[in-house]
Amino acid sequence: MLVAAPIEFPMENTGSLGAYSFFNQSVEHFIYASISTDVRVLRIGDFSWHLGLTVDTYMGESWNSPEMKFNIYGGHWNITTQFDYMLDPLLLRVYTDHECFHNIDMPDTLSEYMNNIKLGAVYEIPAPARSGSLTWLPAGSPSGWLSLGLYRPHGETFQKGHDFDWSVNYETDLPFVAWHSWLSGVRYHGDMFFHNDGGSSSRHWAELYAAYQASGGSFEMHLTHYLRDTQPFRSLDGETYWGIRFIW
Repeated sequence: MLVAAPIEFPMENTGSLGAYSFFNQSVEHFIYASISTDVRVLRIGDFSWHLGLTVDTYMGESWNSPEMKFNIYGGHWNITTQFDYMLDPLLLRVYTDHECFHNIDMPDTLSEYMNNIKLGAVYEIPAPARSGSLTWLPAGSPSGWLSLGLYRPHGETFQKGHDFDWSVNYETDLPFVAWHSWLSGVRYHGDMFFHNDGGSSSRHWAELYAAYQASGGSFEMHLTHYLRDTQPFRSLDGETYWGIRFIW
């Protein structure tokens, strides 16, 4: 029972740090970097409260100095607070997400932001026993998540530059080959947005990855392609990039 469980403040941190380079390099897209962190602040039995932050930086060519590649001209932030309950093998969660884009040190300091409440579930199937030999499907723990986003209340105070009404967001991860501490698989991510005017937009990407797993975390190399991106701001439709990622 929740009332009988002890109150803990574990301050457990998980996250990732990575960088990736575009195949089709341009003024808008050259090298991006991303850092993400999630802290479990409170735990009462199977109930937890988390705080999270993700920061992306965009680097491309400068219009004024074409030879200067590392011109950080933009930023993308996600700030979240999440309440979840473990109902094995599902993690049920409700969370708020403040997502914003800003131009930094530019004549046009255009900013856009969205605030929403999301309801969803995270699933993970226990992995089969690992061995040193080459293992094919299943080679790891299939996992993923699904969320329904509600953009409430309406109005520019809570949403600027977008007119989203609700959304469906999901991701699935299927490892297909393992060998010693190496694991390789594919991820698929989709975002579908439904607008207040009756229209819609979406974002879909697929990622092939190889990860070296150690006791303290993992190191990943990945190849990612955006199959479709009709977002109204900073679309990556058709773009492909490769990168590295540290996960703890």
